Amino acid sequence: MPLKLTLLVLPPLCICCVILHVAGVPWNITGRIAAVLVAFLVVIGIWDQLMRRRAAHAEQEEEPSPDRNMAAPACGEVAFGLEASAIAGLPVYRYEQKRDGGAVADECAVCLGEMRPKEVVKRLPVCTHLFHEGCIDVWLRSHRTCPVCRTPVDVGEAVPATVVEPDDRTHAN
Repeated sequence: MPLKLTLLVLPPLCICCVILHVAGVPWNITGRIAAVLVAFLVVIGIWDQLMRRRAAHAEQEEEPSPDRNMAAPACGEVAFGLEASAIAGLPVYRYEQKRDGGAVADECAVCLGEMRPKEVVKRLPVCTHLFHEGCIDVWLRSHRTCPVCRTPVDVGEAVPATVVEPDDRTHAN
């Protein structure tokens, strides 16, 4: 950060000093102006570093407990999705079309396909969005949020559901 700041600030500062000297301002006044500008930039740089540390510290305090499959990646790590056990823990249903007389079926936001009756779907526990089982499983392997609303997926808040047995699953592709 200090090197970048130096490389970004020094050339314009030197140009300003030369312009002031060419305009007839004595070097001692130009030097004072340059010193004030450098001091101002140093103070801003220190303030920025303090704010970044404070924000990082606040994020660490808000981080959920490690046993909840929601731990944020450490600085420099690549963010991955949920663990396979967490994905498998999401409620699985057989899709039933809405009975309110609506002709439009729900749509999977991952593949953009319509949900068909008796098709195996998963509902995310917090936001309650529906997806094809295979589609949301693939999504959650590389993301920790709902593809529609970006709400973090929290398996700990899953509502009890009638789970479809693995041998009864049928996939319509």
